[in-house]
Parts: sequence; C-alpha cells; structure tokens
Amino acid sequence: MTIKEKVSYIQGLFDGMGLDKSDSKEARVLSEMLDVMQEVADQLETVDATLDELGEEIDALSDDLSDVEDVVFEDGEDEEDDEDLEPLTDLDDEDFVEMECPSCGETLVIDDTVLEAGTVDCPACGQKFAISFDGDCGEDGCSCGGDCGCD
Repeated sequence: MTIKEKVSYIQGLFDGMGLDKSDSKEARVLSEMLDVMQEVADQLETVDATLDELGEEIDALSDDLSDVEDVVFEDGEDEEDDEDLEPLTDLDDEDFVEMECPSCGETLVIDDTVLEAGTVDCPACGQKFAISFDGDCGEDGCSCGGDCGCD
C-alpha cells in the first residue's frame, strides 16, 4: 500500500466517523491534518515518479558511456598498465634525451628546455639532480666513450 493509499484510507475512516468540522475543534484539526497529509502524499508521488525517470536516464547514459569506452579503448579495458603502453615513437630524437635517475633508476625522457636548465626533478622519486655531459659531443659523434648519455 502506498502512502497516498494509506492517507486515503485514513480520510475514509475520518469521513465514516461522521464528525462535523464546524461542531468540534478536534474534528477541524484532524481534517486539516488529513489535508496536509494528502498534499505530502501527492508531492511524494511526484518525487518518486521523477526519481524513476532520472534512474532511467542514468541507465541510458551509463550504456552510452560504456559504448564510448568500448570505441575509445577498443578492447573494452578501462585500465592499462604502463607495461602495456607502446613506446613513444613519434618524438624527434633531437628534441629529447633519455636518461636514468641516479637515485631510483627510473628512465626519464628529457626535453631541450630541461637540458638547458641543467637540473631535473625526477617525477618518480622527487630527487633533484644536475645534468652534466662530461665530453665534448657534437654532430660528429660522442668523444666521451658513450658515458655522457648523449647517444
């Protein structure tokens, strides 16, 4: 039984008692309370209907989002491990250098602006270290035996 049905049942009991609202203050109070209860029941029914509609819309949006994820991620996976990612191959080798963090061993890809600054903050461990090239490396090749990280 819904709230609205229960309020209607109580209203029927009140009407069946045959109380006259003009004769008794108690009957008038009960009548007003029943009117308020009826309004609350009507509003609650409207809220329930709206809630059901919103639930259906959320389900439809969830289905649409799932379809978009399937297209974007192709295989339907939501999460990928870093190991599964393909290496960046479209980077110009002249603009970036790979080097290893001396603290944690993480391989870092460093661009020209960081090279010019001369220091790197490792995103993995937070350690700050200086970049130095020991040899005089030019376009002809490395003169330091490959220990400078320029290759």
